[in-house]
This record gives sequence, C-alpha cells and structure tokens, in this order.
Amino acid sequence: MAPLIKYDNGISIEGLEFRLDAHRKCDYSFVSHAHSDHARRHTRIIATPETALLYRDRYPQVSVRAVPLQRRVKFGKATVELFSAGHMLGSAQILVDVGGTRIVYTGDFKVYPNLTCAPLEHKRCDILIMESTYGDPAYSFPPQNEVYTRIVAFVRRAQMDGYIPVLVGYAMGKSQEAISLMQKHNFEVAVDPNVAGVTELYRKAGVKLGSTPAYGDLDEQTLKSRVLVVTPQTLRKEEYKAIRRTRSLFLSGWSQSGRRRGFGADLGVPLSDHADFSQLISYIERCKPHKIYTLHGEARFAKLLREMGYDAEYMHKDFRSDQATARKVELLRHKTALGENYELF
Repeated sequence: MAPLIKYDNGISIEGLEFRLDAHRKCDYSFVSHAHSDHARRHTRIIATPETALLYRDRYPQVSVRAVPLQRRVKFGKATVELFSAGHMLGSAQILVDVGGTRIVYTGDFKVYPNLTCAPLEHKRCDILIMESTYGDPAYSFPPQNEVYTRIVAFVRRAQMDGYIPVLVGYAMGKSQEAISLMQKHNFEVAVDPNVAGVTELYRKAGVKLGSTPAYGDLDEQTLKSRVLVVTPQTLRKEEYKAIRRTRSLFLSGWSQSGRRRGFGADLGVPLSDHADFSQLISYIERCKPHKIYTLHGEARFAKLLREMGYDAEYMHKDFRSDQATARKVELLRHKTALGENYELF
C-alpha cells in the first residue's frame, strides 16, 4: 500500500521525517533549490551543498544537512536520494523510497542544459510529484541554441545601433546563465548589486565566471562597451534610468505570453529555467510512473494528462492522497520525442 501523501505547507510523505519544500516555517524541510519561493526560513533543512551555500547566505543560523547528489541516505523509515533538476545551481529532485514505493518529487526543473549547473537527470518511479509551471500546450519554447543565438544577436545589434544592451533576469540562476553566455562570446559584463552578490556565491561554489563589476562603479564611456545584466527591479531605479541609450531584453519563459511589458523591458525572449508542455510530457514518459500529482501550475494540466491516459491529480491546498479520486485508466505509452538538439551553444 502506498504511503499517505499530503500537501499542506509543502509536501509530507508518511514515513519521511521532513517535508518537501515547505512554504512556511517548519521544523525540518527539504529545500529543492535556493529561489526564495522554495527556500523559506526553517529550523533545519536538507539540501545539496550548493543550495546550502546559497541558502545560508540568507539564513546563516539555520541548521543544514548537506547531501551530495547521487548519495542514498536513510531517514527514519525512508531512504532518499537527491539528483539534479537542471533548474539552477544546486537544484535537486528527490527520490523517496518508503516500503518499496518509489516517489519522486521534482521541484522546479529544466530539460535544456543550463550553462551554470548540472543537467537534468531522470529516475524511474511509482509516484511522480511534478512541477508544472508551463503545463499548457500554448507554451512551446524554441530550442535553447536558437534562444542563445537570439540573445547574442540582440546584444550585437544594440551595440551596432549605439545602445547599451541590457539583459534582464532574476538575480539567482538566470542572471548567471546570461553572464556565462555573454562571456563565452567575449562580451564584457557589468551587473547590478543583487546580481553581483549571487554571482560571487556561484564562484565560491566553483562556477567559473569572469569579472562582473557593478555598473554603478563604471563611468559612462566604459558602460558603452559593456553588456548590463540586471534584475527587473533595477529597471525602476533612478540610477539605472539615468543611463542614456539602453535597450533591454527580458529573459524568461513568461515573455512568450507578453508579460515582459510588466517588467519594463523593451523586448523578451523565452529563455526559461522550466520545462515547456511537451518537455513535461517527455519527462513523464521517461519516469514511467503509475500515479502523477501535479503542482505549481494550473489544475488543467492534470486534466490534460488524464485525457492522454495517465492517472493524474492536481495537488490543491489540503490535498490528501487517500482522498484523491480513484481513477481506473490504462496508462498509455506515448512516444513523444523531445526532438531537440541539447548540445551546449
């Protein structure tokens, strides 16, 4: 019999002594990665060493048990193993084995390789609890090499037109990927203070990134030769607005839906650190679960999965697996190919 799974302040699994990505303070939680919507202040956490480094920069007093990827560890009645989610530096999925039932919780994950972290891995499981941020057929991202090419072309065209190119991304993860891409193409980079602080932590974790001075420390003439990498919040600051002739590009999967306008950027490109719809389906096919629980997206994704023949439920607030609707469906073995070239640009 499968262990009881509940969704209330993160995920709890019967027989496992800690929660998974608790979103309010709790005694003990697994933290899948260091983005603030997953990394709350707890009494104790379990995380990868890289996530622990980023997390403790914000919460230095929290007790951390750092567990490397691919190491099986016993916790009470359960055995757990962390494996890469490809989302950002240190991001991890977790495999929980309780009484022979293999449960995978993905946290946020990305299929395309990320320039600054380990690539996505897959594990066979009986139960899959998966992030589904872009669980809508409307989200179909271009091949990542194409996206990288568009970013580089944007930068070159802006400089040719006499503008300072500005890449806009979240301070942790996306900005470091942008910095790495720019430096691989021999562009000099300047950053805002938030990006600078996180980038230094990346260096401490062993990620090789070149010089990234703060844009506020550079004179106007020097700025003209730089690519700025900043957060959306920086676009609203007077110091940034005082810079003449900038052209900005928002780096996010949300740019595909036109949401870049809400962040004040001139243009957007779908450089996402999540999986799109077809990649979510392909991930399921590789894990071959008997049961799927979806979260961090719309309930409609679970409905679409059921229409495809999967036994799927959406994890709403106060969800309990023993109260989920029993569905007798034949699991179809779809053959949706990723169909993309995953070589690094």
